[in-house]
Amino acid sequence: LNNKARGQYLEATPFPAEAQNPVKMVTKALAWAEQQKDSAFFMWVSMPEPHNPYQISEPYFSMFSPEKIPATLTSRNDLSKKGNKYEILAELEDTACPNLAKDLPRLRGNYLGMLRLIDDQTKRLIEGFKAAGLYENTIFVILSDHGDYCGEYGLIRKGAGVPECLTRIPMIWAGYNIHPQKSPMDAHVSIADVFPTICTAIGADIPLGVQGRSLW
Repeated sequence: LNNKARGQYLEATPFPAEAQNPVKMVTKALAWAEQQKDSAFFMWVSMPEPHNPYQISEPYFSMFSPEKIPATLTSRNDLSKKGNKYEILAELEDTACPNLAKDLPRLRGNYLGMLRLIDDQTKRLIEGFKAAGLYENTIFVILSDHGDYCGEYGLIRKGAGVPECLTRIPMIWAGYNIHPQKSPMDAHVSIADVFPTICTAIGADIPLGVQGRSLW
């Protein structure tokens, strides 16, 4: 795959979605959780996707065809306004991906397909917890470490600056003692807040020196 793709893949991958990491990881996670039903546990299901190489299997490859995806808000024409770090990153990406400008619409579709695969597997994980009788006593935290340019400024991946597309990422809390909100909350939060929040939620003291704050 590395020799053929070099960071991106312009055709649907030649193996089924069941062979993708998120599907295999959720299968293993559910099997492990089933064995922990009589004890408290912490589970970290860390899916590598969405990530380069930008590849996805059917049916996800065709879900987000380039002609259906809304245009980006920015382009390479805006790089001069962003500074030389962005311009240097663009040069590096063009060296690694000589046809990036032409391939970008398809790569954006691949990225969105990877996101949809993760959505489907997150649903499968939670439904599996419900079936196993674990849902009512579990706190679910869904988050990522960063976003992706996904075509903004004519770029992919990450590297320069802290624009909205890289830093405004979802953090979703659900499950035990968490009340659904009618709309997203706009509080400024950090991944560093996850640990102290869980401590408060389960009635444990927050250890001295922990960064972040409890959101509970």
